[in-house]
Amino acid sequence: MTEIKITTMDTELEFAVPPKTKGRDLFMQISRNLGLRETWFFGLMYRGPNNEQIWFDSSKKSVADIKFSARNLKYRVKYYPEDIGLELIEDTTIRYFYLQVRSTILSDEIYCPPETSVLLASYAAQERHGDYNPKVHQNGIFKKEKLLPERVFQQHTMSRELWEESVLKMWQKHTGMLTEDAMTEYLKLAQNLEMFGVSYFEIFNKKGTQLLLGVSALGLNIYKVEDRLNPIIAFPWSEISNINFKGIKFTIRPTDRESKMFVFFANDAFVNKHILNLSIGNHSMYVRRRKKDSLEVQQMKAKATEQRKFKLEQRSKLLHEMLAREQAEKRENDYQKQIQVLKEEIERRDASLMEAQRTIQQLQDQLRELQIAKEKLELQQNELRDMMERLTHSRNLEEEERRKLEEEIKLKQAQVQKIQDEVEARNAETRLLQQKIEEANRREEQMRAEQEALNLQNERNKEELETVPDGTNVELPSLVEINEQLKDDLMLLQQQLEQTRLESKQTELDKIHRENVASGRDKYKTLNAIRKGNTVRRVDMFENM
Repeated sequence: MTEIKITTMDTELEFAVPPKTKGRDLFMQISRNLGLRETWFFGLMYRGPNNEQIWFDSSKKSVADIKFSARNLKYRVKYYPEDIGLELIEDTTIRYFYLQVRSTILSDEIYCPPETSVLLASYAAQERHGDYNPKVHQNGIFKKEKLLPERVFQQHTMSRELWEESVLKMWQKHTGMLTEDAMTEYLKLAQNLEMFGVSYFEIFNKKGTQLLLGVSALGLNIYKVEDRLNPIIAFPWSEISNINFKGIKFTIRPTDRESKMFVFFANDAFVNKHILNLSIGNHSMYVRRRKKDSLEVQQMKAKATEQRKFKLEQRSKLLHEMLAREQAEKRENDYQKQIQVLKEEIERRDASLMEAQRTIQQLQDQLRELQIAKEKLELQQNELRDMMERLTHSRNLEEEERRKLEEEIKLKQAQVQKIQDEVEARNAETRLLQQKIEEANRREEQMRAEQEALNLQNERNKEELETVPDGTNVELPSLVEINEQLKDDLMLLQQQLEQTRLESKQTELDKIHRENVASGRDKYKTLNAIRKGNTVRRVDMFENM
């Protein structure tokens, strides 16, 4: 038995198989173990002595043909689709694509501009953590994650915290998005990157000019060595009828009979073998896409559509329940706040009532004092009357006694006047206090009525805490609106990046990307432009470079 170790993007597998086991059988066994049915996108590869990528040709070899040093195989995406959204069917396939593409972006094997890196990171956060929840996802949630390519951090003066805030802000816009949809959106964005799905090889033409050949799902592209973003010549698979090599010479026969052979050279025949393997596979995939789906693919698509519908229904139900629970919690919090406000209002009104009671008690005390003063005044007045009567009846008294009595009368009159003044002052105070009492009584009656109303409202609130209103709107914003919002976020982020960019840290690809943006070029505009004209002209252009 031969021991074979297989490494995927998220796990390791070990197989013990007979040496005569066909490579194809081994590949299919691995695919079944991984739950992958869209096997046409994948392949087995290993690293050569110079760390070059070597694809194991499972259609022609058996396990015995695998060198001992190459028995650590990697299960990887070999062929990329033209359109992620239309071609990838099953969730497992999407996940393996996502893991591999994300790894190549974070390791900078695929150039990704900073602002797009942040947007991709927001979808990665949705895939890993689900909907953003401020109660669960606290600051530092990305601390142990590889969030962005290291190049991006080094090229700007922004702190990691500011980068994380930018990711977090965009992540919040993905609420309600399924994990599979988050991965798909990630891949759709990545598909727009110029280096997505392109395998580059060093070649030269008949003049010896050093160039790069890019093999992709769309065809063969020629690049300048210093620019892997903008191809300068393109040959779609539809224009290629035959490909072959001999030694370091690689020959391509165009479908245009008037065109001569497209010939280039590699530094090693082994490189040409690798180019041939990828070209044949991509060309086959190109043709396959333009044929009617096989019964197996039709069944897979139907099942995937059914599963997606079920997941969306479950997701919608879950979101409805979550929203209802959140609204119930919010209503309960609001009621608790209302109750607290009511308690504070009751305490304030109790204090007012106590103050009113103190005022009433003070008034009652003053009334008693007034009554005593009145009685004292009446007594003094009676004594004065008696003295006046005595004065009247004492006309015959001696002069000395009369003078003495008159002095007593004057003194008594002064006392009476003083007491009378005090009584009038107390009467004024009593009238004022009486008004206060009347006002206090009115306030007390008003507060009693308000208290009863508040108690009634409080009872109603307690009853409503137990239910949530029917007909709660749980409709989520459309994906188009979310994308529009993300565009605004991206624009703000780009402005911030312009201010924090370190020019000394910019790579050639960064500069090329900025030139593309400034001139309005993108991946597909460039490809459309360089495909214009016939094959003859493009072959001549290549040879004359």
